[in-house]
Amino acid sequence: MTLSYDRDADVLYITFERLPNHSCIYVENDNGDVLRLDKRDGQVVGCTIPFFLKRSAQGKLEIPEIGAVPFNDLVKALIA
Repeated sequence: MTLSYDRDADVLYITFERLPNHSCIYVENDNGDVLRLDKRDGQVVGCTIPFFLKRSAQGKLEIPEIGAVPFNDLVKALIA
C-alpha cells in the first residue's frame, strides 16, 4: 500500500499494491471520498480522501474500504 498526501489540497491518496493494467471505475460517496475500482473485477485498487487533516482533527475520518462510509447501490453491485 502507498500513501501520499497533498498538503496544499489537504487530500490523502491511498493506492494498494495491486494496480490494474487497464481502466478503473471512480465512484464518489457523499463525503467526497473516491474509490478506484478495477473495471474488470470491481476490486478496490485505491481511494482518495479529501479534507484529510480537517476531518481527522474533527474525529470524523472514516475510510470507505473498511465499510465505515456507505456507498451507493452502484458500488455495492460493482463489488459484489
